[in-house]
Formats: sequence, structure tokens, C-alpha cells
Amino acid sequence: MKTDREPVPTLLELLDEPDPPLYRRLLRDARKSRRCPVLLNDGTLDRFDQAEVDEDPAQVDTDPYTVLADWWAGPCLPDCPCDEPLAATLPPPVGSGRDLSRHHATIASATGFARAAQGIARMGVVDAARPADIPLALRWSGMCNYRNRDLPRATAVLRSWEERFGAVVAFVGPDTLLLSVARPPRSVEECTSVAAEHFAFCPDQVDPQIEIRTAPIPLSEYAESIRGETLWRFWWD
Repeated sequence: MKTDREPVPTLLELLDEPDPPLYRRLLRDARKSRRCPVLLNDGTLDRFDQAEVDEDPAQVDTDPYTVLADWWAGPCLPDCPCDEPLAATLPPPVGSGRDLSRHHATIASATGFARAAQGIARMGVVDAARPADIPLALRWSGMCNYRNRDLPRATAVLRSWEERFGAVVAFVGPDTLLLSVARPPRSVEECTSVAAEHFAFCPDQVDPQIEIRTAPIPLSEYAESIRGETLWRFWWD
């Protein structure tokens, strides 16, 4: 059931729960209609229209590798607690070489995520031409603890993942993004490169986020954890 709550102008509709057939149609037609679906929860609504955004649209067209290289945390200092120090430079990007952003497998994968979230999340319709643009369109402030991260450049990265891996921004939480991934990395080279991109994009990916472990997650271990994984989770502390 649609509600009347519209916290920001770019959130065009808000439904009580995901509608998978509607989600699929909206995602398929978003480039033309600028009505793009996304899952969220009530806590997310408080993070919309909060981020300060550079209005220069050219920022979104920044080369994503340049963005990630700028955000890359390597090299580790001598006293770094990492079991596996980060290299000085970001590994070169990998991908299929074709645009998967509107591929039927990408749409099917994201629709499957929406179906699995029935009864758990809500569904919004956003004034955006593609899922990668949704955090920027909503002025989402989930990355606010990292002042050098900005939504336009993050959008450039999200677009790149959408095209290379069919990775769709499927859920936006207060400080979390979940991406449905149609073509996840599988080789060691791919996984290592993508893992490094994840570490650059979201510094808290190195945090194990469980009480029984406090040491940062090594890049190679994280790379193995995303091999063939069809859901990418990013969380900013």
C-alpha cells in the first residue's frame, strides 16, 4: 500500500513493502522514465536530504578508477596492525568489458533481491535514471563520517560497478548500501582487484564487525569472501 510520506521531492512514492513485478518494470524502464526503484526502511528516511552535495554535475563523470585511487588507504605505515599491509597503489580495474547495467540478468538478480525482502523492507520510487544515482538523488548522508567521501564521486564508482558487474544499488539503509550483483568476480585476479576497490570505497570494509575478532580483515581474505558473491554490503561506521 502506498503511503503519503514523501520526505524529499526526489522520493516520488513510498510503498509498505516491495512489489517484485513493479520493481522489475521500473528498473527496466528507469533510463526513460526516471522512476527508479529501491528498497529502504523507516530509519533510512531520516538520512535523506541531509548530505551537502557539490552541484557540479561533472563530478559524476569523474573517472571511477581515479576516484578510488584517491580514496585508497595504501601504503600501510610501519606500525599498521594489518596482517597484510596494503600496497602503495590501487590494483588496475577488471570487468567483463561490456555494459551489464541494463542486461536482463542484472534486472532479474535485483528483482530476486526485492522478492526476498518482502515483509522486511519498504520500496521507494526515486527520481533517478539508474540505481547508481539513487544515493545522490536522495542526498543520502550515510557516508557522513568520512568527510573526503562525496556523493557525486561515489556515484561515478557505483555506475562503474553497475556496468562492469551488474551491481545494482538495491537497498539504502541509514549507513548501509546493499548491492545486488549479477556477475560477481570469480578469478583470483578479479576478486583481488574488486576487493581493493571495496576497501577504497568504504574504509569500514576492513572491520570484521563481530565481537570475536578485532584485527582488520586482510585484503586476500576479503577477496576470497566476495568470490561469486551476489550481494555486496557496505557499512560506514
